[in-house]
Amino acid sequence: MKRKHLILLLVLLAAMLLLSGCGVPREGVDVTTTDPSGVWQTFFVWPLAKGLVWLNQVLAGANIPYSWGFAIILFTLAIKVVTFPLTVTQIKGMQAQKDLQPRIQELQKKYGKDKEKLSQEQMKLYKEAGVNPLSGCLPMIVQMPVLFGLYSALISLGTALENANFFWIPNLGFPHYTDGMGWITDLFSGGEYGRLVAYLILPVLLMVSQFYMQKMTTASTPSTGGEGMAGMMGQMSTIMTLMFGFFTLQVPAGLTLYWVTSNLLQMGQTVAINNMQGGGSIFGKKSMPALATASTSVVSTSTNGADNESGGKAAQPARKQTRRQRRRK
Repeated sequence: MKRKHLILLLVLLAAMLLLSGCGVPREGVDVTTTDPSGVWQTFFVWPLAKGLVWLNQVLAGANIPYSWGFAIILFTLAIKVVTFPLTVTQIKGMQAQKDLQPRIQELQKKYGKDKEKLSQEQMKLYKEAGVNPLSGCLPMIVQMPVLFGLYSALISLGTALENANFFWIPNLGFPHYTDGMGWITDLFSGGEYGRLVAYLILPVLLMVSQFYMQKMTTASTPSTGGEGMAGMMGQMSTIMTLMFGFFTLQVPAGLTLYWVTSNLLQMGQTVAINNMQGGGSIFGKKSMPALATASTSVVSTSTNGADNESGGKAAQPARKQTRRQRRRK
């Protein structure tokens, strides 16, 4: 678990350094006529920005209202379709870890005081069962460059989003890159309470969806380190949710719209895949036969042993009763 947290931290730091090091024009440019500068803009920012511009032009040409907002939603849907195989891997990995819970609990009882030995045996168990404990991180790692790339793309689009409203959101390009959180006090002191609430709705939805999605994830993932580890994971999930909410207060509303949509689609995919996995429609007769065997070996052994013992004890009174009946006869 510590290794998983370390990898996530390194990915986040690398993405933040990459974003701050390369940067994009703060005033915004026309990405269709301006050449990108550097690897970050060439392979991430400009393709994402041009993709959004193209989707907006298609929707606007079809006279669809809120074309920019729906372009972001369609873009999010496309990302989810592309990363769907990784999402399947993630959910199967979480279910596989849940199936291994009986074996992990046995290891905890056996090597509870020897943390190093417990960690070695757990990794050995994962390897024998063909389970990657880091599989749940794959979609997040893949989408992290997309998230920061879209952030840069929305900034580079600049004035193109200034008049792009979406239902209750007046401007998908607001808050601006250089505003920080000062826009909150500005709107409040200016008496623009309706506009302030309009921009706060998406961050609130983001935190609610993030919290619920993490709750779904942790509910399917075993606590491999006992109650202390479970408590730490719960606290970390809460802290990360609050951090994400704080982050969305300083980025354009279009990025928060992408994030909320992504969370909702992720939850829908999780429910659908779990249902299909139970029915065996996309994973065959049994999703993880090796895992099922490994996870049920302890249970079946103990059950058989209990049955044998109970059967033996039950047989003895039956034999005694038969002898008594014979004597009476």
